[in-house]
Amino acid sequence: MGEAEVNTLWQAVCEADDQSAFRTLFDGFYLRLVRFAADLAGTREAAEEIVSDVFVQLWKNRRQTAGVIRLKTYLYTAVRHRSYNYIRDHQQHRWLGLDSIEEPAEAVQLPSLEWKELQQQLDKAVDRLSPQCRTVFRMVREEGFKYKEVAAILDISPRTVETQLVRAVARLRETLQAIQHPVR
Repeated sequence: MGEAEVNTLWQAVCEADDQSAFRTLFDGFYLRLVRFAADLAGTREAAEEIVSDVFVQLWKNRRQTAGVIRLKTYLYTAVRHRSYNYIRDHQQHRWLGLDSIEEPAEAVQLPSLEWKELQQQLDKAVDRLSPQCRTVFRMVREEGFKYKEVAAILDISPRTVETQLVRAVARLRETLQAIQHPVR
């Protein structure tokens, strides 16, 4: 979903209470925001709750937030704040149950099997990055934010964003090289 489309939908929501436009925005951002919140809050359940709360508040306050120019940045910032509030309110040890560990999917013969395997290995490598490094990588490389936008959303300096991204790319490069050229 491009920025122009987001702005058009957001205008329809603010000016005409267009529920279908709001649903389209929700569908377009929900999964990406849940992944972002999960990186910060630590669990998918909490992330889903956080993102849902942000959208509920966005709908309730649509008249007051009509002046928001960059909705995408606004949403990521709101989710970040709510995630930090969640962490503050629920600080405790987090234990992972054995049933939360995903079993590898059974191999299915598909024409793009090698590509899927490589994508899975890359996803696992991204998941092993430090939390801040992973968040910065996903926001820049997968969400298309600029360094300054990420810095504003995460309340860090643009130089830190650049440093974290360089580290992420270097670690991912090492991982992919190890996959392509395993040591025997």
